[in-house]
Amino acid sequence: MHYTYIKFENQTYGEKAVSVLSSNGIKASLRRNPNPNHKQGCNFALFVNGNIWDAYDIITRSHIKNLGVESYRDRI
Repeated sequence: MHYTYIKFENQTYGEKAVSVLSSNGIKASLRRNPNPNHKQGCNFALFVNGNIWDAYDIITRSHIKNLGVESYRDRI
């Protein structure tokens, strides 16, 4: 399966993003990153029901610190 998500170094920034997206009518969920880079902190991943790039733009405009968008594919 293929995942695309927005990365956060900690849970607090991720929860702020979920709240901002919710107020903009976008459903999102925050979970531990399925493919973490431990050099970047705890690594939380925000999964969006809808367009990831629209969500990323809203988060960026809201000045919520993030580590960008990443894709990950499960191995078979």
